Amino acid sequence: MNHAFLDRYATLESPLHRLPASIKMLFTLSALGLLLLVVPFVSHTWGWVLIITYAGLMSLLAIISRVPLTFLLTRSTLVLPFSVLIVVVNYFSGNFSFNQMLITVSKSLLSIFAILLLISTTPFNSILKQLSRWGASRLMIIIFSFMYRYFFLLVGEIESLEKAVAMRHSSLSGWKRFKTYANMVGMLMIRSFDRAERVYQAMQMRGFTGDLS
Repeated sequence: MNHAFLDRYATLESPLHRLPASIKMLFTLSALGLLLLVVPFVSHTWGWVLIITYAGLMSLLAIISRVPLTFLLTRSTLVLPFSVLIVVVNYFSGNFSFNQMLITVSKSLLSIFAILLLISTTPFNSILKQLSRWGASRLMIIIFSFMYRYFFLLVGEIESLEKAVAMRHSSLSGWKRFKTYANMVGMLMIRSFDRAERVYQAMQMRGFTGDLS
């Protein structure tokens, strides 16, 4: 099981890694603002010029950071099914043209790419500390912190369930295989709720008040 799913490359040594977290976060927010707020209000030609320039800049920064491009690209494509679903629904409703669909999917991928590049060059705890300095909601920071801390446990549960299904039901196919995986999702939810309840009770017993410092 890989415990560093998100920021496994955050401890590399590069000029980008050595920059303060505040500068990298401000740059990422500005880049996202340019991509999400400026591109929709320019012509299609200028929209593609901005998207291609943006992609080139992010690729250059990834090369400077020494974070593998394959890692960033594969993680970025995880959002692709959701983006495609949204644009397809809008397309059939008559709101989107084919060019707009391509621009929307490109913006989604590049947005995730920029966020992943930030996380891959900045330890997640440093990002949370900077958000706290900027006055972000303490509840939001606590939620992000626990999502990060316990995400690898969820991945471990998924891996163990997948191994169990592969060992016991490797010959199943079609509807029976779908039913097995549906049961696996239900079991994962039950285990997640049970673990969350145990963590909550343990933190209450230790007097946790919401202060992570």
